[in-house]
Amino acid sequence: MSPTAHLRPLTRAARLAALCVALALPGCESLLRRTPPPTAPRLLTEVTRILDVDDPSPGYYRQRARLEVMGPELDRVLAQLITAENTKDNVRVNAVTLLADREGENAVAVLSRVLAGRGNETLRATAAAGLQRFVADSPAVKQAIRNALRDRSERVRLAALQGMDVEDVAFIRAMVPREENGQVRAVARQLVTLFEARGAPLLRDPRGDLRTTGDDSVTRIVFHPSTPDAGQSRTGALWVELPGGHQLVPLAPRVEVVGDVVPAFFDPQRRVVVFEGDGQVQVRDLRSGATRAVGPGIAPRPIPFTDRFVFLRPATAGAGGGEVEYTVLRSTFAGAAPEAIGTLRATAAAARRVVVGEASDGFVLRGEGVTPFVLPGPYGQ
Repeated sequence: MSPTAHLRPLTRAARLAALCVALALPGCESLLRRTPPPTAPRLLTEVTRILDVDDPSPGYYRQRARLEVMGPELDRVLAQLITAENTKDNVRVNAVTLLADREGENAVAVLSRVLAGRGNETLRATAAAGLQRFVADSPAVKQAIRNALRDRSERVRLAALQGMDVEDVAFIRAMVPREENGQVRAVARQLVTLFEARGAPLLRDPRGDLRTTGDDSVTRIVFHPSTPDAGQSRTGALWVELPGGHQLVPLAPRVEVVGDVVPAFFDPQRRVVVFEGDGQVQVRDLRSGATRAVGPGIAPRPIPFTDRFVFLRPATAGAGGGEVEYTVLRSTFAGAAPEAIGTLRATAAAARRVVVGEASDGFVLRGEGVTPFVLPGPYGQ
């Protein structure tokens, strides 16, 4: 059971429904007759006038709000402005943003065409950002944003990186060696580090060890297997490699790793490492060397933008490799007792590969055959 969802403001559809009710009141019909909807040329002129700004102001957004409640006729006008070569660049950029914000019926097709084109880089970067609204529902959109990682413009590549999630880590890793822009390369590396903590698989080195991303100047997590691959599962020892690469601090002698997903991660300051060993979730303070046992469980994962993490504890046994019900527990880097926040069902292998990903309702635990479990946010319960 996922935590209670946050209350949301009225949707555009709800606002339109309220407007329709209002128009049914006595006297509204004659008012409607006196103010007919604008014709297509008139609407095109009006929309162009509103969007023709370089630095949007509060007044601009007040005027834009009048457009946001319009129907699909506005989407057609926005598409016309975006695709017409004689439209001013600032109007096209603002039209792309508005079409994406409205999630217009033609938005995916229009924005995908803009992103794949060779026009203004600001326009293409805006299209890449706008398409991120549709990633969850469209594999084609996801692929279009991945393709933009090879765009000739660093602005577009940066915008595409903003649309990446844990499942895209292989595409980001492939990008880093060829990336010539230092800022883009740094952002890509930071995302890889972030996604590894959230459950992305690690890369194997020539010896078969798994090691978190980074050079010898940073603290890294290292998994050294002691058994050969058994399907996707390996068992081995878990270590922390201190800066310089010459000193290893042991964490756990027996750790199960499935699909190269290592059950360990650092806090944002790399002062604490949360890990699983012998079926126990533990927290190690790298400054004092103290280790705290949190309790039985597997697959610890951070809750983004908080000082908390979650892990799974089997609540029922799965027969013959079938699904198991897991309790989702939450704890803190500082030592709070774990608390149950819900349950999810998964096979044992899928549970060890769950990731923390982004969704329309916040961050979720998800994985193969796993119903997304909504995580509490920084201000949630």
